[in-house]
Amino acid sequence: MNFFEHQERARRRTGLLATYFIAAVAAIVVSVSVVIYIALLWVSGGDYSLLNWLYSPVMHWSTAITLLIVITGSLHKTWQIRDGGVALADMLNAREILPSCNSLADRRLRNVVEEMAIASGIPAPRTFVMPHEKSINALAAGFRPTEAVIVITQGALDSLNREELQGVIAHEFSHIFNADMRINMRLIAVLAGILAIGKVGEFLIHANTRMRLYNRRRDKNEVLGIFFLILLGIAMMVIGYIGLFFGRLIKAAISRQRELLADASSVQFTRNASGIANALIKIRNHAGSHLMSVHGEDMSHMCFGETVPFHLQSLLATHPPLDNRLRALGNEWLARARTRQRAGTPLQTPSDTLPDGMGFAGSTPVPPGGAAERVTAGTTGQPVSPTVGTVLDAHLGYARSIIGSIPEDLRNNLQHAEPARLVVLALAMGTSQSEPAALLPLLDLNTVESQQVLHLVAQIRTLGTRIRLPLIDMALPALQQLSNSQREQLLEKLEQLVLHDQRLTLFEFVLTRILKDHLGDNAGRAPAIRFRQYPQLANQIQLILSLMVHASGSSGGDADLLFRRASGTLLPPGRILLPLEKCRIEDLDQALADLRDLTPLLKAPLLDALADIARADSRIQVQQAELLRGIATLMDCPMPPLF
Repeated sequence: MNFFEHQERARRRTGLLATYFIAAVAAIVVSVSVVIYIALLWVSGGDYSLLNWLYSPVMHWSTAITLLIVITGSLHKTWQIRDGGVALADMLNAREILPSCNSLADRRLRNVVEEMAIASGIPAPRTFVMPHEKSINALAAGFRPTEAVIVITQGALDSLNREELQGVIAHEFSHIFNADMRINMRLIAVLAGILAIGKVGEFLIHANTRMRLYNRRRDKNEVLGIFFLILLGIAMMVIGYIGLFFGRLIKAAISRQRELLADASSVQFTRNASGIANALIKIRNHAGSHLMSVHGEDMSHMCFGETVPFHLQSLLATHPPLDNRLRALGNEWLARARTRQRAGTPLQTPSDTLPDGMGFAGSTPVPPGGAAERVTAGTTGQPVSPTVGTVLDAHLGYARSIIGSIPEDLRNNLQHAEPARLVVLALAMGTSQSEPAALLPLLDLNTVESQQVLHLVAQIRTLGTRIRLPLIDMALPALQQLSNSQREQLLEKLEQLVLHDQRLTLFEFVLTRILKDHLGDNAGRAPAIRFRQYPQLANQIQLILSLMVHASGSSGGDADLLFRRASGTLLPPGRILLPLEKCRIEDLDQALADLRDLTPLLKAPLLDALADIARADSRIQVQQAELLRGIATLMDCPMPPLF
């Protein structure tokens, strides 16, 4: 199953989640009604028929209030996590690993995350650590693959070596690519509604303290009323446990098999089973994975390992047993875990950490020399859609070579908000036909900043064009720390820079649109599926294919033939290659906004067609690779580098 099939399956699972939610709410409504009916029977001395109860206003009002409490609980939690993964990290009191960090463990984690991000073709996720959690656990959160956040416990950071950390991070990247994050975020809101009844019960109990109950000024009726409220609160807390049971059941149905898939994907990404296997062994034998956070239950379906202890694990566990997970990686790993447990092998600290320059296990570096302007394709006819949302050895090696070729001072700039802002401004200035010095008045920079930007323009130009997209990916986590007003100002300055020479190159389009997508008002919001057939988007597909043909350098009959081959099943008969003057890059904005809302399974053939155009001459020009990557990113498809 590839990325697009996972996305489509996740959409169907959303319907399953809705079914579970309705069933759980129905059970809660019935339970509340039964409790109130029993209470009325007790008050009336048993003289209250069920038929009268079913048609009574009390029953109708109790049902309406119960539904209101459930819906309000879900909406409140939805509002709390509206900012995606960052909001979830804040709920967990996690600290962000800032670029200024001096800790070797923090730097190692940032390096691992950056390597995986560049290799898979997505911006580097912002990374957080739960400082008070000593167990080994982690999670990925967010509504979009390109807006993900990685959260890891301090125990994992302290206990895992680099190889094991790579295995855990690769596991979390699998959740990013397999559309697990989005449904997990929705599940948090759904479960908050289901558990809201129990929360109201707690409130009723705490609101009627013993002092109020035994206040002698109260008459008998008031005391009975308070007793009734306390009993109702206890009953609602019991009903809350019913909601908890259903919540656990839903999470187990949604999450359990996804964890085995993520374990397998971790091995596929790193080409090394020992990393994730040894991390699981450390959880099994020593450190555990339970969280102290009060939100441990809320996040249990999202984490690398179980977050809270409970009974009925075979029925309600959100994760398969650790022994089963180890056995799925290979029978020898379970045997090793048992052997180490009998031997009493202590939990090792990550003293075997590899240097930051080392990449993922099994990866082969791609030499930077000669790759600055074009990349040779392995095979021209092989579709690229199966590689979307995956990582191969060559991609990891390429990512390591990219990171290794960036000078240390430039890497430091990418890790701080203000210097990263200057880097992206320098990227825009470096591709303009105007002289960089002539563009400085547009930026309102002081003398020191102006000199820094000019230095960055010269430095980036010497590194070659292949470095441009990775610089954007690595700068985004720092840029996302800017305030909303600073983000708006940056986007405005970029627009002024790229339009100053009255032309918009493909890279300038990719630069400005990717940054707008991640820093603009709609950043982090999940797309909606609006289109389910190609004819609905015929004009947009015709434009995007035509633009890619012209970017390939083909002309005349060759260009027409290339367009016909690529558009075969995507466009209705009669659609022809648009002339270059009608392929305005500015028109891509609306086209890509529409294509982003195309159903996932239809995105794959479109990306394959675009890649076939780019590889038609067995070579991929950098401007083609940048345009294709930009299109894929704006369509929410994490596409690794093309070879």
